[in-house]
Formats: sequence, structure tokens, C-alpha cells
Amino acid sequence: MDIFPNDDFPTRLRDGKTFVHVCQSDDVLRRKGTRVEFDPELQIAIFRVADSLHAVSNICPHNHAPMLHEGEINAADCTIACPMHGWTYSLQTGKHTSSSHSHVVVYDVFEEDGAVWCEKPEPIEVAWKW
Repeated sequence: MDIFPNDDFPTRLRDGKTFVHVCQSDDVLRRKGTRVEFDPELQIAIFRVADSLHAVSNICPHNHAPMLHEGEINAADCTIACPMHGWTYSLQTGKHTSSSHSHVVVYDVFEEDGAVWCEKPEPIEVAWKW
């Protein structure tokens, strides 16, 4: 499932952060990521592992590929493997599981009254552009 939040999506403040209502709880399935695209360079992947939601940057830093939402979830380790080259990241910390040189940004996400609320990411300046 792909979601494209805009200014019409409800927001709320919680713990000093702005959260966006991105979808209903039933929209985030087990073993499948949900992609939330704020703009092409600013995407979040939301995953349901057991009874918890996790949100990380959807863009794998290995090849700047926006594909983590299509990756393989390892529920036992709470990790996601990029489908392009297999780089694996912790859904809890964002750290690469075998290298200290790579990570993905982790975002807060919560469910309330059947709705999923995701931390609104700050706009970023893309360093890789030529």
C-alpha cells in the first residue's frame, strides 16, 4: 500500500513532535511494508512486527533505493532486508546489522482508536545530488 500525505491529512502534537494520520490500523499488514511518501526523497516505510509498529526511512542508503517497504521482514530479529542487495537494518534502531557505517532513520509511530499516526519527517537536503 502506498500513501501520499498532504496538507489535508490530520496532524497532532505529541511529545513535542508532529504526527500525521497516515492510514487505518488494518492497512498495515504483517509481513508487508506500507510506504508513506511525503515527497520522492522523503519516504517512510511502516511495518507491523508482532503487535508493534515500526517506521524507518524507506530509502536504503546502499544504492539510494526507495524499496525498503518491499523488503523481507525477519520478525525474530525485528529487521528488514532491502530487496535490492540484502542490506539488513534493525527496525528498532535503524542500524545496519553488520556494519557501523550505515543506518536508516527511525521515526516514531503509534496506533490510537484504529488509526496509525507517523512522525512527520523534517525536509532534507539530499547530499547525493550532483
